Amino acid sequence: MRIITQKRIKQAIEEHPQWQLGLQLWLEIFKQKDINFESYQQIKQIWEDASGWNVDRIPTRKVTDAAFKGDFDIYIFDIHKNDCRIVTRIQAATNKIFIPKVYSHAEYDKWWKTKVKP
Repeated sequence: MRIITQKRIKQAIEEHPQWQLGLQLWLEIFKQKDINFESYQQIKQIWEDASGWNVDRIPTRKVTDAAFKGDFDIYIFDIHKNDCRIVTRIQAATNKIFIPKVYSHAEYDKWWKTKVKP
């Protein structure tokens, strides 16, 4: 996969060094060129097998935040259980992962409550 905006992960590591191991693991797993996704279950299984942490999915139609709009669902990867969340859009057809934001758990909850429709 090609990760777009890796700098957001690097910035998160600088701001929160306690997340470094989990964020580097995520990069290591998803930067692999031969990794492809055909379903949410496959993404979830790959991440759970590698880390033991969860992945959630939000259909794009439920997101009101313009920065997250697009044709692809939002995938939220837990880092260090759920201390940190990597919010992504995955475009499987082109093998690209877009990272609009890396949040702390509290920041993610605030974003979710204000920018995601029930």
